[in-house]
Amino acid sequence: MEKERKINWLGLFIKIIIIFVFVLIIIWLISKIRLKTKVSDTFKNNINNMETVATNYFKDVDLPLEKGKSLKITLKDMIDKGLIVSNDKDSSVSCNQSKSYSKITRKKNNYLMSTTLNCGEEKNTITKKFSFKDCKNCINNTKKENTSVNKNKEKKVVEETKNNSDVKTSTNQGNNTNLETNGITYYEYVKESTTYTKWMKGNITGNNVENKYEYYRVLNNIYYTLGVIKASDFKVGNKISYTIKLNNVPKDNYYYSLKKEVYYYQSDEESKYLANENAMMDNNKYTIANSINKYSLTSDNFTYTVSPYYRKGNFYIDIDITITSTDGVRAYNDKKYNIYYVPLKLKMQFASDEIITSVPDGEYETISYYRYVEKARDIIWSSENYVEGYTKTGRSEIR
Repeated sequence: MEKERKINWLGLFIKIIIIFVFVLIIIWLISKIRLKTKVSDTFKNNINNMETVATNYFKDVDLPLEKGKSLKITLKDMIDKGLIVSNDKDSSVSCNQSKSYSKITRKKNNYLMSTTLNCGEEKNTITKKFSFKDCKNCINNTKKENTSVNKNKEKKVVEETKNNSDVKTSTNQGNNTNLETNGITYYEYVKESTTYTKWMKGNITGNNVENKYEYYRVLNNIYYTLGVIKASDFKVGNKISYTIKLNNVPKDNYYYSLKKEVYYYQSDEESKYLANENAMMDNNKYTIANSINKYSLTSDNFTYTVSPYYRKGNFYIDIDITITSTDGVRAYNDKKYNIYYVPLKLKMQFASDEIITSVPDGEYETISYYRYVEKARDIIWSSENYVEGYTKTGRSEIR
Protein backbone atom coordinates (compact mmCIF):
# COMPACT_ATOMS: atom_id res chain seq x y z
CA MET A 1 0.00 0.00 0.00
CA GLU A 2 2.83 2.43 0.81
CA LYS A 3 4.38 1.80 -2.61
CA GLU A 4 1.04 2.51 -4.35
CA ARG A 5 0.60 5.78 -2.44
CA LYS A 6 4.13 6.96 -3.28
CA ILE A 7 4.06 10.02 -5.66
CA ASN A 8 6.12 9.94 -8.89
CA TRP A 9 7.75 13.36 -8.52
CA LEU A 10 9.87 13.03 -11.66
CA GLY A 11 6.88 12.27 -13.85
CA LEU A 12 4.90 15.15 -12.30
CA PHE A 13 7.77 17.57 -12.90
CA ILE A 14 8.05 16.52 -16.59
CA LYS A 15 4.28 17.05 -17.07
CA ILE A 16 4.51 20.53 -15.54
CA ILE A 17 7.42 21.41 -17.86
CA ILE A 18 5.46 20.18 -20.93
CA ILE A 19 2.38 22.24 -19.94
CA PHE A 20 4.54 25.36 -19.37
CA VAL A 21 6.24 25.01 -22.79
CA PHE A 22 2.83 24.49 -24.45
CA VAL A 23 1.50 27.71 -22.85
CA LEU A 24 4.57 29.66 -24.03
CA ILE A 25 4.05 28.41 -27.60
CA ILE A 26 0.37 29.48 -27.51
CA ILE A 27 1.35 32.97 -26.24
CA TRP A 28 4.04 33.30 -28.95
CA LEU A 29 1.61 32.28 -31.72
CA ILE A 30 -1.01 34.78 -30.53
CA SER A 31 1.57 37.60 -30.43
CA LYS A 32 2.73 36.75 -33.97
CA ILE A 33 -0.85 36.81 -35.26
CA ARG A 34 -1.46 40.19 -33.62
CA LEU A 35 1.75 41.63 -35.06
CA LYS A 36 0.81 40.45 -38.55
CA THR A 37 -2.65 42.00 -38.35
CA LYS A 38 -1.42 45.31 -36.89
CA VAL A 39 -0.50 47.96 -39.49
CA SER A 40 1.88 50.89 -39.07
CA ASP A 41 0.83 54.52 -38.60
CA THR A 42 2.40 55.37 -41.96
CA PHE A 43 0.25 52.72 -43.65
CA LYS A 44 -2.88 54.10 -41.93
CA ASN A 45 -2.07 57.62 -43.11
CA ASN A 46 -1.46 56.38 -46.65
CA ILE A 47 -4.74 54.45 -46.91
CA ASN A 48 -6.68 57.38 -45.40
CA ASN A 49 -5.08 59.77 -47.90
CA MET A 50 -5.89 57.38 -50.71
CA GLU A 51 -9.54 57.25 -49.56
CA THR A 52 -9.73 61.07 -49.49
CA VAL A 53 -8.30 61.33 -53.02
CA ALA A 54 -10.73 58.68 -54.28
CA THR A 55 -13.69 60.48 -52.64
CA ASN A 56 -12.84 63.74 -54.44
CA TYR A 57 -12.33 61.84 -57.70
CA PHE A 58 -15.69 60.05 -57.53
CA LYS A 59 -17.42 63.39 -56.87
CA ASP A 60 -16.24 64.66 -60.26
CA VAL A 61 -17.06 61.67 -62.48
CA ASP A 62 -20.29 59.98 -63.56
CA LEU A 63 -21.15 57.08 -61.24
CA PRO A 64 -23.13 53.94 -62.16
CA LEU A 65 -26.87 54.44 -61.59
CA GLU A 66 -27.86 50.77 -61.70
CA LYS A 67 -27.96 48.97 -58.36
CA GLY A 68 -24.98 46.63 -57.89
CA LYS A 69 -22.82 48.25 -60.58
CA SER A 70 -19.33 49.52 -59.62
CA LEU A 71 -16.63 51.95 -60.71
CA LYS A 72 -12.96 51.40 -59.84
CA ILE A 73 -9.74 53.46 -59.86
CA THR A 74 -6.37 51.90 -59.06
CA LEU A 75 -3.43 53.51 -57.25
CA LYS A 76 -1.57 53.51 -60.58
CA ASP A 77 -4.42 55.47 -62.20
CA MET A 78 -4.29 58.01 -59.34
CA ILE A 79 -0.54 58.50 -59.82
CA ASP A 80 -0.84 58.76 -63.64
CA LYS A 81 -3.61 61.37 -63.32
CA GLY A 82 -1.51 63.41 -60.87
CA LEU A 83 -4.07 62.92 -58.07
CA ILE A 84 -1.50 61.47 -55.71
CA VAL A 85 2.33 61.51 -55.51
CA SER A 86 4.22 58.22 -55.22
CA ASN A 87 7.05 58.03 -52.63
CA ASP A 88 8.09 54.44 -53.49
CA LYS A 89 11.59 55.62 -54.51
CA ASP A 90 12.21 57.02 -51.03
CA SER A 91 10.69 54.01 -49.18
CA SER A 92 11.99 50.55 -48.38
CA VAL A 93 8.53 49.05 -49.04
CA SER A 94 6.85 49.36 -52.43
CA CYS A 95 3.05 49.31 -52.79
CA ASN A 96 1.38 47.21 -55.48
CA GLN A 97 -0.17 49.91 -57.66
CA SER A 98 -2.48 47.51 -59.52
CA LYS A 99 -3.78 45.63 -56.47
CA SER A 100 -4.28 48.87 -54.50
CA TYR A 101 -7.52 50.56 -55.53
CA SER A 102 -10.76 52.31 -54.55
CA LYS A 103 -14.10 50.97 -55.73
CA ILE A 104 -17.56 52.53 -55.43
CA THR A 105 -20.75 50.43 -55.72
CA ARG A 106 -24.34 51.58 -56.16
CA LYS A 107 -26.65 50.47 -53.33
CA LYS A 108 -30.37 51.06 -52.74
CA ASN A 109 -30.13 54.24 -50.65
CA ASN A 110 -26.51 55.32 -51.24
CA TYR A 111 -23.12 54.23 -52.58
CA LEU A 112 -20.57 52.11 -50.73
CA MET A 113 -16.91 52.98 -51.32
CA SER A 114 -14.11 50.57 -50.38
CA THR A 115 -10.39 51.39 -50.46
CA THR A 116 -7.73 48.65 -50.50
CA LEU A 117 -4.00 49.31 -50.05
CA ASN A 118 -1.46 46.52 -50.59
CA CYS A 119 2.13 47.37 -49.50
CA GLY A 120 4.36 44.35 -48.99
CA GLU A 121 3.24 42.52 -45.84
CA GLU A 122 0.77 45.27 -44.92
CA LYS A 123 -2.67 45.08 -46.51
CA ASN A 124 -6.01 46.50 -45.42
CA THR A 125 -9.41 47.57 -46.74
CA ILE A 126 -11.56 50.41 -45.35
CA THR A 127 -15.11 51.33 -46.36
CA LYS A 128 -17.33 54.39 -46.16
CA LYS A 129 -20.78 55.43 -47.37
CA PHE A 130 -21.05 57.84 -50.29
CA SER A 131 -24.19 59.98 -50.41
CA PHE A 132 -26.31 60.51 -53.51
CA LYS A 133 -25.88 64.26 -53.01
CA ASP A 134 -22.14 63.88 -53.74
CA CYS A 135 -22.84 62.01 -56.97
CA LYS A 136 -22.33 64.25 -60.00
CA ASN A 137 -24.87 62.55 -62.25
CA CYS A 138 -27.33 61.40 -59.57
CA ILE A 139 -28.99 64.77 -58.81
CA ASN A 140 -30.92 65.11 -62.06
CA ASN A 141 -31.78 61.43 -62.00
CA THR A 142 -32.99 61.69 -58.39
CA LYS A 143 -35.03 64.76 -59.28
CA LYS A 144 -36.67 62.85 -62.15
CA GLU A 145 -37.48 59.96 -59.83
CA ASN A 146 -38.88 62.34 -57.19
CA THR A 147 -40.90 64.19 -59.85
CA SER A 148 -42.30 60.90 -61.12
CA VAL A 149 -43.24 59.89 -57.55
CA ASN A 150 -44.89 63.25 -56.89
CA LYS A 151 -46.85 63.02 -60.14
CA ASN A 152 -48.01 59.52 -59.23
CA LYS A 153 -49.06 60.78 -55.79
CA GLU A 154 -50.93 63.69 -57.34
CA LYS A 155 -52.66 61.38 -59.77
CA LYS A 156 -53.68 59.05 -56.96
CA VAL A 157 -54.99 61.92 -54.85
CA VAL A 158 -57.01 63.29 -57.77
CA GLU A 159 -58.48 59.89 -58.51
CA GLU A 160 -59.43 59.43 -54.87
CA THR A 161 -60.95 62.90 -54.54
CA LYS A 162 -63.12 62.41 -57.64
CA ASN A 163 -65.25 60.11 -55.52
CA ASN A 164 -65.66 62.82 -52.87
CA SER A 165 -67.10 66.32 -52.91
CA ASP A 166 -65.60 69.25 -54.82
CA VAL A 167 -64.56 70.83 -51.53
CA LYS A 168 -62.51 67.80 -50.55
CA THR A 169 -60.88 67.70 -53.98
CA SER A 170 -59.81 71.32 -53.66
CA THR A 171 -58.37 70.67 -50.21
CA ASN A 172 -56.38 67.66 -51.32
CA GLN A 173 -54.92 69.51 -54.31
CA GLY A 174 -53.88 72.31 -52.01
CA ASN A 175 -52.06 69.86 -49.77
CA ASN A 176 -50.14 68.44 -52.75
CA THR A 177 -48.95 71.90 -53.71
CA ASN A 178 -47.59 72.46 -50.19
CA LEU A 179 -45.63 69.21 -50.37
CA GLU A 180 -43.83 70.38 -53.50
CA THR A 181 -42.74 73.72 -52.07
CA ASN A 182 -41.71 72.65 -48.54
CA GLY A 183 -38.07 71.72 -49.59
CA ILE A 184 -34.96 73.92 -49.13
CA THR A 185 -32.71 74.62 -52.11
CA TYR A 186 -29.04 73.77 -51.56
CA TYR A 187 -26.26 75.02 -53.84
CA GLU A 188 -22.96 73.36 -54.62
CA TYR A 189 -19.81 75.41 -53.92
CA VAL A 190 -16.21 74.60 -54.77
CA LYS A 191 -12.86 75.95 -53.52
CA GLU A 192 -9.66 75.05 -55.32
CA SER A 193 -6.20 75.56 -53.80
CA THR A 194 -2.72 75.00 -55.18
CA THR A 195 0.52 74.28 -53.30
CA TYR A 196 4.07 74.20 -54.68
CA THR A 197 7.33 72.56 -53.65
CA LYS A 198 10.60 74.51 -53.72
CA TRP A 199 12.39 74.96 -57.05
CA MET A 200 15.01 72.28 -57.82
CA LYS A 201 17.62 72.04 -60.58
CA GLY A 202 16.84 69.45 -63.22
CA ASN A 203 14.86 68.82 -66.40
CA ILE A 204 11.88 66.81 -65.13
CA THR A 205 8.49 67.27 -66.83
CA GLY A 206 4.99 65.91 -66.18
CA ASN A 207 1.33 66.77 -65.62
CA ASN A 208 1.96 67.90 -62.03
CA VAL A 209 5.34 69.53 -62.70
CA GLU A 210 6.08 73.20 -63.39
CA ASN A 211 9.29 74.28 -65.15
CA LYS A 212 11.32 77.45 -65.47
CA TYR A 213 14.62 78.26 -67.17
CA GLU A 214 17.55 80.64 -66.75
CA TYR A 215 20.31 81.45 -69.21
CA TYR A 216 23.89 82.73 -69.43
CA ARG A 217 25.90 83.84 -72.47
CA VAL A 218 28.81 81.74 -73.74
CA LEU A 219 31.47 82.10 -76.44
CA ASN A 220 33.31 79.13 -78.00
CA ASN A 221 36.88 79.54 -79.35
CA ILE A 222 39.58 77.16 -80.64
CA TYR A 223 43.20 77.61 -79.55
CA TYR A 224 46.27 75.86 -80.99
CA THR A 225 48.71 75.68 -78.06
CA LEU A 226 52.39 74.79 -78.39
CA GLY A 227 54.20 73.75 -75.24
CA VAL A 228 57.94 73.07 -74.97
CA ILE A 229 59.86 70.58 -72.80
CA LYS A 230 63.61 70.03 -72.54
CA ALA A 231 65.21 66.84 -73.83
CA SER A 232 66.61 66.22 -70.35
CA ASP A 233 63.03 65.90 -69.06
CA PHE A 234 61.89 63.65 -71.90
CA LYS A 235 61.89 60.34 -70.02
CA VAL A 236 59.17 57.71 -69.68
CA GLY A 237 57.17 58.29 -66.50
CA ASN A 238 58.29 61.92 -66.08
CA LYS A 239 55.60 64.49 -65.31
CA ILE A 240 56.09 68.00 -66.73
CA SER A 241 53.90 71.03 -66.04
CA TYR A 242 53.65 74.36 -67.84
CA THR A 243 51.18 77.21 -68.21
CA ILE A 244 49.54 78.60 -71.36
CA LYS A 245 48.18 82.14 -71.51
CA LEU A 246 45.21 82.64 -73.88
CA ASN A 247 45.13 85.77 -76.02
CA ASN A 248 42.25 87.14 -78.12
CA VAL A 249 39.68 86.27 -75.49
CA PRO A 250 36.27 87.95 -74.96
CA LYS A 251 36.62 91.16 -72.99
CA ASP A 252 33.12 92.00 -71.74
CA ASN A 253 31.04 90.02 -69.26
CA TYR A 254 32.92 86.73 -69.71
CA TYR A 255 34.79 85.64 -66.60
CA TYR A 256 34.86 81.86 -66.57
CA SER A 257 36.44 79.42 -69.03
CA LEU A 258 35.51 75.78 -69.35
CA LYS A 259 37.38 73.00 -71.13
CA LYS A 260 35.06 71.51 -73.74
CA GLU A 261 37.33 69.32 -75.92
CA VAL A 262 41.09 68.62 -76.31
CA TYR A 263 42.75 67.15 -79.41
CA TYR A 264 46.25 65.71 -80.00
CA TYR A 265 48.51 67.04 -82.75
CA GLN A 266 47.64 66.31 -86.39
CA SER A 267 50.34 67.00 -89.00
CA ASP A 268 47.88 68.59 -91.45
CA GLU A 269 47.26 71.35 -88.88
CA GLU A 270 50.96 72.32 -88.55
CA SER A 271 50.47 75.73 -90.18
CA LYS A 272 47.77 76.64 -87.64
CA TYR A 273 50.16 75.98 -84.76
CA LEU A 274 52.94 78.01 -86.39
CA ALA A 275 50.65 80.94 -87.28
CA ASN A 276 48.76 80.93 -84.00
CA GLU A 277 49.06 84.01 -81.85
CA ASN A 278 46.06 83.22 -79.70
CA ALA A 279 48.01 81.11 -77.20
CA MET A 280 51.55 81.17 -75.90
CA MET A 281 53.61 79.69 -73.10
CA ASP A 282 53.81 81.94 -70.05
CA ASN A 283 57.31 83.52 -69.99
CA ASN A 284 58.26 81.64 -73.15
CA LYS A 285 62.07 81.65 -73.78
CA TYR A 286 62.30 79.10 -76.58
CA THR A 287 62.42 79.52 -80.36
CA ILE A 288 60.02 77.80 -82.77
CA ALA A 289 61.28 75.75 -85.73
CA ASN A 290 60.03 76.43 -89.26
CA SER A 291 58.52 72.94 -89.21
CA ILE A 292 57.45 71.13 -86.05
CA ASN A 293 56.33 67.80 -87.50
CA LYS A 294 59.51 65.86 -86.64
CA TYR A 295 59.85 67.42 -83.18
CA SER A 296 56.26 67.25 -81.90
CA LEU A 297 54.89 64.71 -79.44
CA THR A 298 51.76 62.82 -80.48
CA SER A 299 49.17 60.71 -78.67
CA ASP A 300 51.71 57.84 -78.66
CA ASN A 301 54.11 59.82 -76.46
CA PHE A 302 52.12 61.35 -73.58
CA THR A 303 48.90 61.83 -71.64
CA TYR A 304 47.62 65.13 -70.24
CA THR A 305 45.35 66.99 -67.81
CA VAL A 306 44.08 70.51 -68.55
CA SER A 307 42.95 73.05 -65.90
CA PRO A 308 41.67 76.44 -67.15
CA TYR A 309 41.23 79.41 -64.81
CA TYR A 310 40.74 83.18 -64.72
CA ARG A 311 43.11 85.50 -62.84
CA LYS A 312 43.41 89.30 -62.76
CA GLY A 313 41.72 89.87 -66.10
CA ASN A 314 43.49 87.05 -67.99
CA PHE A 315 42.68 83.46 -68.90
CA TYR A 316 45.28 80.76 -68.25
CA ILE A 317 45.53 76.98 -68.68
CA ASP A 318 47.73 74.77 -66.53
CA ILE A 319 48.81 71.72 -68.54
CA ASP A 320 50.29 68.63 -66.89
CA ILE A 321 51.73 65.91 -69.15
CA THR A 322 53.09 62.43 -68.39
CA ILE A 323 55.60 60.87 -70.82
CA THR A 324 54.49 57.39 -71.90
CA SER A 325 56.92 56.72 -74.79
CA THR A 326 60.01 58.37 -76.36
CA ASP A 327 59.72 56.61 -79.74
CA GLY A 328 59.08 58.27 -83.10
CA VAL A 329 60.15 61.84 -82.28
CA ARG A 330 63.39 63.86 -82.55
CA ALA A 331 64.69 66.74 -80.46
CA TYR A 332 65.08 70.23 -81.94
CA ASN A 333 68.13 72.36 -81.08
CA ASP A 334 67.22 76.01 -80.65
CA LYS A 335 70.93 76.92 -80.01
CA LYS A 336 70.37 76.82 -76.25
CA TYR A 337 68.58 73.57 -75.53
CA ASN A 338 67.47 70.37 -77.17
CA ILE A 339 63.67 70.60 -76.94
CA TYR A 340 60.45 68.85 -77.92
CA TYR A 341 57.15 70.52 -78.81
CA VAL A 342 53.83 69.59 -77.19
CA PRO A 343 51.00 70.71 -79.55
CA LEU A 344 47.43 70.55 -78.19
CA LYS A 345 44.28 71.86 -79.83
CA LEU A 346 41.82 73.21 -77.24
CA LYS A 347 38.16 74.02 -77.75
CA MET A 348 37.33 76.44 -74.93
CA GLN A 349 34.04 77.90 -73.79
CA PHE A 350 33.90 81.28 -72.03
CA ALA A 351 30.88 81.82 -69.79
CA SER A 352 29.32 84.98 -68.42
CA ASP A 353 28.54 85.18 -64.72
CA GLU A 354 25.32 87.09 -65.46
CA ILE A 355 22.25 84.84 -65.10
CA ILE A 356 19.17 86.09 -66.97
CA THR A 357 15.58 84.85 -67.39
CA SER A 358 15.12 85.71 -71.09
CA VAL A 359 16.82 83.95 -74.00
CA PRO A 360 19.90 86.03 -74.99
CA ASP A 361 21.22 86.70 -78.48
CA GLY A 362 24.06 84.55 -79.78
CA GLU A 363 25.38 81.45 -78.03
CA TYR A 364 24.08 80.55 -74.57
CA GLU A 365 23.62 77.73 -72.07
CA THR A 366 20.38 76.87 -70.23
CA ILE A 367 19.82 76.12 -66.52
CA SER A 368 16.63 74.08 -66.00
CA TYR A 369 14.48 74.08 -62.85
CA TYR A 370 11.34 72.20 -61.83
CA ARG A 371 8.86 72.03 -58.95
CA TYR A 372 5.84 69.87 -58.16
CA VAL A 373 2.34 71.36 -58.19
CA GLU A 374 -0.36 69.86 -55.97
CA LYS A 375 -4.00 70.90 -56.42
CA ALA A 376 -6.79 70.33 -53.86
CA ARG A 377 -10.54 70.67 -54.51
CA ASP A 378 -13.04 71.13 -51.67
CA ILE A 379 -16.80 70.82 -52.41
CA ILE A 380 -19.59 71.82 -50.01
CA TRP A 381 -23.37 72.24 -50.20
CA SER A 382 -25.10 75.23 -48.62
CA SER A 383 -28.53 76.88 -48.65
CA GLU A 384 -26.82 80.30 -48.56
CA ASN A 385 -26.50 82.32 -51.76
CA TYR A 386 -22.88 83.18 -50.93
CA VAL A 387 -20.10 81.31 -49.10
CA GLU A 388 -16.86 83.23 -48.54
CA GLY A 389 -13.87 81.70 -50.32
CA TYR A 390 -16.03 79.36 -52.43
CA THR A 391 -17.44 79.60 -55.96
CA LYS A 392 -20.87 78.41 -57.08
CA THR A 393 -20.76 75.57 -59.59
CA GLY A 394 -24.31 76.09 -60.85
CA ARG A 395 -25.56 72.78 -59.45
CA SER A 396 -28.37 72.74 -56.89
CA GLU A 397 -30.87 70.37 -55.29
CA ILE A 398 -33.98 70.56 -53.09
CA ARG A 399 -33.81 68.81 -49.74
